Amino acid sequence: MKRITYIIAALFACMSCSDSFLDTAPKGTYHSGNYDMSTGQELLALATLMDGYNTFAQQSWPVTAMHCHAADNSHPGGPSGDGGVDFNQFPTMSFTAANGMFSSYYSLQFNAITKANEALKIIEEIETNSGKTTDTEQLKAEAYFIRATAYFRLTQAFGAVPYVDRVMGKEEEMADQLNATAIRNKYLPELIQGINHLPTRQEQISSGNTGRATQNAARAIIAKTYLYEKDYANCLVYTHQIIDSKDNDLTTPYAEMFWEKNEFGPESIWEINADFKPDQNVSIIGDGNQWCMMNGVRGFPNLGWGHNAPSDDLMDDYEANDPRFDATILENGQSIDGDVIVASDYKYFNKKTYCPKSERSLYGRADWCYGYWCNPRIIRYADILLMHAEAACETNDLDEAKDKLEMVRARARNGLSVLPKITTSDKDELREKIRHERRIELALEFERYFDLVRWGIAKDKIANFVVGKHELYPLPQTEIDKSNGKLKQNPNY
Repeated sequence: MKRITYIIAALFACMSCSDSFLDTAPKGTYHSGNYDMSTGQELLALATLMDGYNTFAQQSWPVTAMHCHAADNSHPGGPSGDGGVDFNQFPTMSFTAANGMFSSYYSLQFNAITKANEALKIIEEIETNSGKTTDTEQLKAEAYFIRATAYFRLTQAFGAVPYVDRVMGKEEEMADQLNATAIRNKYLPELIQGINHLPTRQEQISSGNTGRATQNAARAIIAKTYLYEKDYANCLVYTHQIIDSKDNDLTTPYAEMFWEKNEFGPESIWEINADFKPDQNVSIIGDGNQWCMMNGVRGFPNLGWGHNAPSDDLMDDYEANDPRFDATILENGQSIDGDVIVASDYKYFNKKTYCPKSERSLYGRADWCYGYWCNPRIIRYADILLMHAEAACETNDLDEAKDKLEMVRARARNGLSVLPKITTSDKDELREKIRHERRIELALEFERYFDLVRWGIAKDKIANFVVGKHELYPLPQTEIDKSNGKLKQNPNY
């Protein structure tokens, strides 16, 4: 996507300025005689999709609050009250429907859905006039991916929301609110249909158009959807396809997965695109890819605000000598890159978002740039393997579950005599081992809160969690008000 962003800008500039498009008509007038309208429409569709992708880069604040700070893995870090009232309600579960994090998260997902729908309308016009092509099929599959991903996040967080699959007129009434299962049943067939029209990760890298949907990214959203629906058999179908594709693997060392040099590497199923090269006047971070800033060292070196720091409960849950502890936890007084960490408040940080000094010195960057160039890895291959292990365990294929669990642990142990192989034949015990592995492997990333909720154990792990209420977040009060009573609030808010 980095490359395609520049291409779009250049091509639109050419369309506006080149005399070759204007030989047979007055300047400023476009028609079939002077302008390839099908190419122009495809570029417009692609530009619209880029806007859709970019909405996911703008979600660092609400994602940190909703995916991280509400869970038992995360300490808010920083001084008390830092980040504002709304942000600070999540560690105590004291939020209400008026909390601005919910309205931001909700509106950004619907922005993505709107862009996907607008692109689909353009693509439909192209296909009506010129027929289907390989290019239009890929663009359509990407629109389905963006829309499905946004709806997966909405249903994960809020449950029932309005379902919109077309461009709506400004005067139209709000779309009907459908429950999570109904919405998922809407987007799953489209996403499945689009898989083969998308490139593989390796094909995408070869083309230079990284950051867009791939076959395995689409399969991952499908598999996650089935996992949340507890349809373990269908979850296994798509995790199997990802594994069998050989397009991803675990060859990237755990401690190096989030480095710039490993962007779009074999560990990556889907990551948010970013770039920041001041000396080349390159910045495509959208309006809000602040993930590393949110998590970065607060103190010296000054790399961020120290949010989403490891909790004591998380740190105590690591097995003895697990190398992932040192790859995940950065501690006050620790020496790294020739600097000694001096924390200004809370004494621990999320090392997965630490930007090596070697990256900070590239392209005219400075420490204050806060890792704007870092791509948040939203779905990783290890996540897929652990989803597969969980689904296999629930369908009583314990050997398959242990096999995939061992793949993750083998990469983590990195040749050391630690993290013994899991050999239990007890299903309940194996289930707990898999859940523990998800906590540690994906620590301080994006899964923990929603894992606890879907497992039905959040009340045992999260202080102040209220059963019958906190399984879903409240729909934003602003949206309830705008709907004139059509949008129904979640229970007990």
